Amino acid sequence: MTAYTTIESVSASPQITNNAAAGWGFTMWSDKLDDEAPHRLVLERLATAHPEACIKLPPYDRYEDYVETNAEWNGTTIAIYYETILSYLRLWSPDRTAVSAFREALLPFVK
Repeated sequence: MTAYTTIESVSASPQITNNAAAGWGFTMWSDKLDDEAPHRLVLERLATAHPEACIKLPPYDRYEDYVETNAEWNGTTIAIYYETILSYLRLWSPDRTAVSAFREALLPFVK
């Protein structure tokens, strides 16, 4: 069983908000909310397996929400954003190849 109920395909999209730069992204949705949301754990597992991604999450807070950070993948910055109340993890990059490769590397950690 996966921690996410829906994992979207990479598609053309603005960065997080509709007024941001054009690029490529995907969203992963979970039914688990608040401190049960899987986003931090999934990102920590990826960061441990791929230290070259340089993922630096802020210190854990029991009530964390609206968390933003970046990763480096294939020489490109990947924007990472998650919410625990709505329980989604959003990843975006101006480079489709980089965000697609990041998605593939992330999928084994969502189980």
